[in-house]
Amino acid sequence: MRVTETVLVGLYLLGMTVVGVYFYRRARRSEDDYFTAGRSIGTFVGAFAIFAAIASSSSVMGAVGGGVALGLPYFATYAFGVIAALPLVIFLVAAQLSRSGVRTVPDFFRQRFGTAVQVTAAVIVVVAMTFYLVPQLTASGLIGSYVLGIDYQTAVIVLGLGFTLYAALGGMWAITYTDLIQGMILLVGVMLVALSILVAHDGDLAGLLDEALAVDPAFGTVTQPWMSYFGLFVAFIWFGIISPSVVMRNFASRSAFVARRSSMWATLIYTTLFLCGAVVAIAGAAMGRVDELENRDFIFILAIEEYLPTILAGVMLAGLLAAIMSSADAMLLAISAGVAHDIYKGVLNRQASERFVTGLGLVMMFVAVGIGIVIAVDPPGLIAVMVGWVGGFLLSSFGAPLVLGLWWRRATSAGALAAMLGGAGVFVVLMLGGWLPTNAEPVLAAPASLAIMIVVSLLTGPATREQRELVDRYHAVAPGAGASD
Repeated sequence: MRVTETVLVGLYLLGMTVVGVYFYRRARRSEDDYFTAGRSIGTFVGAFAIFAAIASSSSVMGAVGGGVALGLPYFATYAFGVIAALPLVIFLVAAQLSRSGVRTVPDFFRQRFGTAVQVTAAVIVVVAMTFYLVPQLTASGLIGSYVLGIDYQTAVIVLGLGFTLYAALGGMWAITYTDLIQGMILLVGVMLVALSILVAHDGDLAGLLDEALAVDPAFGTVTQPWMSYFGLFVAFIWFGIISPSVVMRNFASRSAFVARRSSMWATLIYTTLFLCGAVVAIAGAAMGRVDELENRDFIFILAIEEYLPTILAGVMLAGLLAAIMSSADAMLLAISAGVAHDIYKGVLNRQASERFVTGLGLVMMFVAVGIGIVIAVDPPGLIAVMVGWVGGFLLSSFGAPLVLGLWWRRATSAGALAAMLGGAGVFVVLMLGGWLPTNAEPVLAAPASLAIMIVVSLLTGPATREQRELVDRYHAVAPGAGASD
């Protein structure tokens, strides 16, 4: 056990749990409080909350580990895709979703397309977000085994249950304010690692890159088929739009203007994170130790061990946990809302009390993390690759129905349902078939979903008057005068 690091990480986990307990009573007052923090989040808090929701273990350990293992171009593809995601959110969906007044992504699909689309979307959210927990749990297991001196499987269980506790207690209130803290810790921690690396090498980043290329000449080359890079880029540039754990931040903003401005500032924060992450990836490659690792995502922790003194290493390990927890809690809330609000209250029992719905949501978080733990005990791949699968699956399922639902007045319920099922089906078949390079599935599945939606909507149209007027409302224009026909 590493005593100093253990104490710092322990204090960090305790602090997050205290926040969850503090917000427990407020969160249980209503579904709006539990799932959207009363729609009261401002720009500063919202920016860090959006950043923290996207900046999962994949953005730190996964991006660096994937970059060292698969080359700097792979890291750059990942980084450019994620950084570009939030500007796309600003111009394409942030204000429109905020004006919809709904609480969840499936709730939007119910409002725009009806109950059948809502239920289908809720099932997809639950499946995708549960699998998305796996890379977060994998990273927590790696950190826990390193810090606590326990085996990987035990660390996955202990830390997985730990970050579920405060999310389940405090809902979106606790998640948003812990994300503010976690986002700051993560950003400062990664900046400390990058700064320490540059100081150790006298600020000579070009010389450090030469060292990395001397150790591994493939580090600077394209090591994967072009479809892998393109598929990864496409999945991540759309991630802020199609990931329920991120989209729900728009519902929590106090206005459409605040939703857009929060995404703008989150873009700048994320750019800083990836610039520092590139320095860490180059240093990790220069260490020449990736081949000795059973899990190559561990290279980030080796860089911490190499370049930071004990007390700062403890801060950075807390930062890594912050990356994990800040994304995992948002995923848990999306799962919770999908089952409790969208399926149970939306379909099975419309008269259910708000307190029962929030209580069911609390229970579902623990069920979801239990399933995630079972899978994470023997993870199916690199963290970045697993997150790429989730992003591709969500893009193929939700991309066309969500964006066209906001912008195209002629989009119909039948078109949305067909696109959702068709895109998800094509993605799963391609992934299980293994005919395409890793993470390339959305290159074919997403366009297929788009084509299906357009064709089926035209064949089953026109959309109802209410559906057309909803699109006008999303764009804050007079009915019939705004969005595209």
